[in-house]
Amino acid sequence: MVVAVNVLLVVAAVIVFALAAMWLVVGAMGITGRLRRNRWVGVRADATMRSDQAFAVANRVAAPGELAAAGILVLAGILTLGVGGYWSLVFAVVGLIAAMFVVGIVSAYGVRAAAAVPADDPADDCGTSSCGACSLRGACSNESAQA
Repeated sequence: MVVAVNVLLVVAAVIVFALAAMWLVVGAMGITGRLRRNRWVGVRADATMRSDQAFAVANRVAAPGELAAAGILVLAGILTLGVGGYWSLVFAVVGLIAAMFVVGIVSAYGVRAAAAVPADDPADDCGTSSCGACSLRGACSNESAQA
């Protein structure tokens, strides 16, 4: 029975430390602006995925909370390995729940910040040349057409 508890605690600690490492990397990349829009990590919602700028803003806003969640998980992992018995498992579960709560809250703030980013207007450069119409934009180019 003691061996089964120890194996369970080590598995719980490994899961907690792996999530801490993931949120540490995502938070560090988000706060520095190096996290590019992707479909796996970061704050992903309709508002954040509409442009690279919205994704960067959302992750920059959420990054401090993700770093705090990583810190919570590191402490939970240390307590999971340091305290004996079933209390270790309690520390792992409570730390995981607290970290997920923090990440959920800061992700909501990130989505709100991304929603405030103005949408890209595809017609921004339309009608700015001497042609005067979007349909003629390529026809008035000074470059010769390649055949």
